[in-house]
Amino acid sequence: MSPIPGSVFRRVLFWAHLSAGVAAGLLILLMSATGVLLAYEKQLVAAAEQGNRVAVPADAPMLTAAALADKALAAAPDAQRLALVFNLDPAMPVTVTRGRDTPLLLHPWTGELLPDAAEGIRHFLHEVEDLHRWMAGDARSTRASLMHLANLLFVFIVLSGLYLWLPAVWRWRAIKPRVVPVVRYVNGKARDFAWHQSFGIWMLVPLSVMAGTGVVMSYGWANQLLFAAYGEQVPQRGGPGGGGGGAGPGGGGAQRPATQDDAPGARATLDQLLTTARVQLPDWQRITLPVKPAADAVDIVAEVPGEGVRLPRRTLTVSAADASVIKLSPPPAETAAKQTAAQRARTWVRFAHTGEYYGVIGQTVAALASLLACVLVYTGLALAWRRLIRPLLA
Repeated sequence: MSPIPGSVFRRVLFWAHLSAGVAAGLLILLMSATGVLLAYEKQLVAAAEQGNRVAVPADAPMLTAAALADKALAAAPDAQRLALVFNLDPAMPVTVTRGRDTPLLLHPWTGELLPDAAEGIRHFLHEVEDLHRWMAGDARSTRASLMHLANLLFVFIVLSGLYLWLPAVWRWRAIKPRVVPVVRYVNGKARDFAWHQSFGIWMLVPLSVMAGTGVVMSYGWANQLLFAAYGEQVPQRGGPGGGGGGAGPGGGGAQRPATQDDAPGARATLDQLLTTARVQLPDWQRITLPVKPAADAVDIVAEVPGEGVRLPRRTLTVSAADASVIKLSPPPAETAAKQTAAQRARTWVRFAHTGEYYGVIGQTVAALASLLACVLVYTGLALAWRRLIRPLLA
């Protein structure tokens, strides 16, 4: 079989690139535009939460955990998974988590319900994130499938665009227009073509990373390929190596909600449980204490200092009878050391997608890449319109 001539292959690849761009352009634009808004989500929410700070009284003692729990139960009597989240900063309110419902804020000294200064920005960013995924409902819905397919096509568009960008002659005179946009252009077509080429090559690496990691998170087969590349199997949720065993913000892990009447005999108070957690984890930053602990043991989750994008967690299991320690999960460094190479790669995929893995610099690059991706979509669709549609209207 004779090889396909380079000119024919390039022509076929061009039309495939154009077709994929037209088919997925609007969805890629949606992902890119929302990606810009989500780039600094963590910092925006943290800044807004500073508006929740309260004045710290000089002499008055903070309410006990039991008193705060009574306030929480009165505010959310029907909640099944209720927990108090204590912040190391005494000026920050005590957060009441209640499953998937919106958390409540309690004044640490008076117990009154406080408005959440970050509620507006948090709700806005949540809506933007739903748009970014376009799958606020079932992750297996048609909408989600279309978004995942658009992301897969985006990978093809980026890689095929690189091949189409390559000049026939490697001389600066030929490369310069593909890299450095000028101030003035002959017409809109020349401008759009130059922008499409130059912005595309500038953002080749970050767009490849963002699109590629998006595919891994979108498709199970792509996730399996990642683990297979390291000779590993994808861990089952809750199984060995699957990250199970840690309690979520609601506290209690797999424990069922229960009341103080579920177990006979003496029981430790919430304040005793909280004191044990503070003693066992002196470097805690936030402690999540279940309001309705299980009958025999209580899982208390603490966020502690450590390396990584987010504060690592340690789980302290204590006796519900006398608050004695039953088990304490390993330090973050030991937990990270036990991760396999594939698990570390999967963590990188999750946070490289947003740029968070590389801190503020990574987030800024991701935001700029998302912004320029919007320009690439516009210029690509504009060029396609001139090539395909305008002649039909002439």
